[in-house]
Amino acid sequence: MKKLKLKLQKLGAKELLSRDQLKNILGGEVAGSACTGDKFSECVGKSEGTACCFTWSGTIYTGKCYAFAPDYKLHCSDLN
Repeated sequence: MKKLKLKLQKLGAKELLSRDQLKNILGGEVAGSACTGDKFSECVGKSEGTACCFTWSGTIYTGKCYAFAPDYKLHCSDLN
């Protein structure tokens, strides 16, 4: 793993993220998944509210496993 050195003194005020913005940053793999499955297969064996990711049309989406009406089938929802 490469060490990163942040030089905050070189950043302008508009380039800094707030604490709330930093909480929303996601990166890498989610819960050991490579995010290659669909929104249903990525939540198999997971609890509702668990972090997940899925690929659709070549784009990776991150979200949480939820079950919505009408079928209440657990799937990875990016509507968080």
